[in-house]
Amino acid sequence: MRKFITNPLLPIMLLFLAIFSGCSEDTDPSPVSAELQSFRIIAPVEASGEINHDENTVTVYVPSGTALSAVQYEAEVPEGASVNPASHTSVDLSNPLQITVIGRGAEGRETSEVYTVSAFYTAPYAFVGKAATINDLEEDARAAANWMQETYGDDFVYLPASGINESSLSNVRVIFYYQLEVGNNVNLGSMSDNRVSEAISNFVRNGGQMLLAGDASQYVFNINRVPSSFAFTETNAAAGVEEDKSPDDRWGFSVVPSATSADRTGHPIFSGLLTENNRVYLNNSPTREVRLVWWATGPAGGECCGEIEMVTNFEEQLKAVKLATLRHVEDYFGFAAIEFGRTDQDTHADLHSNVPTDFQGNILVFANTIIGYEWETQDGSPNEYVDNIKQLTQNAINYLDGLYED
Repeated sequence: MRKFITNPLLPIMLLFLAIFSGCSEDTDPSPVSAELQSFRIIAPVEASGEINHDENTVTVYVPSGTALSAVQYEAEVPEGASVNPASHTSVDLSNPLQITVIGRGAEGRETSEVYTVSAFYTAPYAFVGKAATINDLEEDARAAANWMQETYGDDFVYLPASGINESSLSNVRVIFYYQLEVGNNVNLGSMSDNRVSEAISNFVRNGGQMLLAGDASQYVFNINRVPSSFAFTETNAAAGVEEDKSPDDRWGFSVVPSATSADRTGHPIFSGLLTENNRVYLNNSPTREVRLVWWATGPAGGECCGEIEMVTNFEEQLKAVKLATLRHVEDYFGFAAIEFGRTDQDTHADLHSNVPTDFQGNILVFANTIIGYEWETQDGSPNEYVDNIKQLTQNAINYLDGLYED
């Protein structure tokens, strides 16, 4: 009979052997990306951030007046990664904040990516410009933007060109863009960048409203609302300052019915401003900035100072309404104030073939600086009618706001 000897340590030895064998077959842990996949503010408001992975930045836009010192946020990162400060904690976004996503490399070593999060305000009424801040704007635009901020409070936001995109415009109903600079050429700077003009074009196409004035009048071409063939006849004429003007030489609008295709004196933008002879006085300062920027003749048809067809052809081809001419004028010469209507409905049979038919928003244009639409004189000389400029602008913004459709 064969005998078997039982070793009491055998089970323990077999257990160690199994553990050792298992360990010898382990591979390095799988890598985990340190990429931020999404970023959202969840309190006190809800807003999604835009992530730029090339620059490791996050931009998030919140309604004007939102308290940013204690914001709760939510981040999405790959499974196995983590984020610091932790998701769902309170952070201070009143200044740019750095958050770190921690992942794992191919050899199990820790990897990380640092993202800079910046929060910006958006609001129903926006002033836009090429400068980084209101204080950096030229003096006329700065005065207009400061007035707008004082007038609309938490409903106002300044958007520099660098911050204009679909998100920053998401809560905006009316954009006001204005500048008036002495010089030989109109210089819109970064406002003319394709990225910016495309964002604003889409804003108006989707029903946003816009007010353009001064040098910014030509932005109707940048956003492709008006074909370039209709370009201003003297856009790049020398711009300078006229001095020693008499206070009796009042610049402004002429809204006489003999200058427009129909009586426009009842238009809301002129409310409370018309004189007995249907003028709107805007400037009688001794010094005034001058740039000849107007629609006088050209592809719209007709001669500069004669038949009504000059006006009606322009209006039919561009889905526009001439609202006023220059203060001294009583005939059809000059297009100093124009409303470009939405082109997705009620267009004329003669609408120009190059006018897009998907603009759902309106654009008001004060296109000629000889009207005296100047918010701050070069030398600080007094303008008796500066309050009319403010009233006209508020009338225009409120009128456009009334046209906005959610």
